Amino acid sequence: MKSGLKIRWTEEATKNLENIIIYLETNWTPKELKKFFRKLEKQILLLSLFPEAYPVSLTKKRIHRCILTKNLTIYYTIEDDFLILLSIFDTRQHPSKAKI
Repeated sequence: MKSGLKIRWTEEATKNLENIIIYLETNWTPKELKKFFRKLEKQILLLSLFPEAYPVSLTKKRIHRCILTKNLTIYYTIEDDFLILLSIFDTRQHPSKAKI
């Protein structure tokens, strides 16, 4: 099995994830949290193996958009041997707040 692209998190994506974790820890059970993190890890692995599987954003060229859940979208780009996670955006916010 091929190893896939290396993952690089931007400061924005890291900050997004930290905010998501704070919210989830307050509002979800430990079992739900564990399930969410397994889903996130699996999705990032799939992105690294098949980075072109998800469509390019309609507004930004070279930025791919992957729907993780009905409320979270992962934005990423591909540079050389890296999958760069740009943002994990909560879609309940106004799209203008997405920093990608």
